[in-house]
Amino acid sequence: MSPRRDAIVVWLAIAAVGAAATAFAIASLQQDLAAYWVAGKSRWLGLDPYLSYGGSDIAAPPWDGVAPFQHSRFLYPPLAAELFRLLAIAPYRYAKVAFTGAAVAGWLLAARLVARRRGGRPGDAPVIVVAAALFVPLYFHLERGQIDLLLLPLVLWAWSRRARAAEGGAALALAATFKPALLGLLPVVVALGRWRWAAATLAFCGVAMAAGVVISGPALTRAYATVVLPRAALYGEGGTEAMLNERPLPNRDESGETTELDGVSYKIALPPFDGAASASLPRRLAPASPRWATNVLPYLFVIAGLAWAARRLARRREDVSTSPTLPTSDDAELLLFTAAILACVVTSPTGWVMSFVWVLPIAPLVWTRAARARMSRPVAASLGAAWVACALSPLAGGWAAVAGTALVVAAVVAADRWTERA
Repeated sequence: MSPRRDAIVVWLAIAAVGAAATAFAIASLQQDLAAYWVAGKSRWLGLDPYLSYGGSDIAAPPWDGVAPFQHSRFLYPPLAAELFRLLAIAPYRYAKVAFTGAAVAGWLLAARLVARRRGGRPGDAPVIVVAAALFVPLYFHLERGQIDLLLLPLVLWAWSRRARAAEGGAALALAATFKPALLGLLPVVVALGRWRWAAATLAFCGVAMAAGVVISGPALTRAYATVVLPRAALYGEGGTEAMLNERPLPNRDESGETTELDGVSYKIALPPFDGAASASLPRRLAPASPRWATNVLPYLFVIAGLAWAARRLARRREDVSTSPTLPTSDDAELLLFTAAILACVVTSPTGWVMSFVWVLPIAPLVWTRAARARMSRPVAASLGAAWVACALSPLAGGWAAVAGTALVVAAVVAADRWTERA
């Protein structure tokens, strides 16, 4: 294609995503964003962000319009709730427009960062932009108002600074403040030989925890560690019947399709994004009765495989004879790093298809000729097929969890063969 046609395709992709984002920001509740905003509002009122106040006697109770349990749907550390106060300064209808716009900007910034990585090419950014416009989980992400796209540039920047432990650790720790599951990739980071980066990340997480204790108080921090995290590890944002809120919930219509938040009525979910969006292997293994074994073992098995592949890659990187091919090794490392994040998604009880946007940075490693030329045809075909399966998620119940796991496996094999051929 000519440069002019390439530019037209890119702008059409941006326009398509932008139009969808605008519709979501205006008409949809954006359920996850509602939980963030209400958590911030709760902290302004001096309330516990982990409790649901729907139907309570509090004047204008902060309720996200969805949560049916006594606990709220907010699962992040206390410091994240304090930071969401900034979001809750604005009325929800304005906050959601700003947040959604920032998510779209995060997607475009991530494309630019990948293109500017070591060994990257200017043409990588358009590949990510176009691939994202065809990536169904991206639209789920924007419709639900998830935060991953805002964190994606931060995590990519941390990865690009992985040789500078303090910078990379601070950035990854900040992202983990909003997505604690990101800490699950640290065993792979250590296996890659980036133990200083991992140690710096944990150190800055300790600083963030201390800041949460100082700002939110030890009681809220203790409740998060002893009550919220164990419950979330088993049930995600759900719970048992005994945890249901028995108070009459306000602002819901009889059909259950719309709800009101901050004085404005919204569709709880816009079709076709109103179906199941789980991408969790633990939920597939034990949908009705979660167990610690079914919640923990998938992560341990998958992360062990990733760490094994990462250690092989690290040994090859340390071999002086492979030094002329370090850009190729960097691409393999990006594959493994991204696969580790996706593994944290699909092995989590709170894994959702919206979080598949984490794999967008590897689009150039899947679809460009230069990248595919470094792999055998079967490996390239399996990686591409797994990518397409994730891009179409969720086609059926359990599809997303299986497709995500398949992409993790395909990325591990591709990364291993990539450096093997170097």
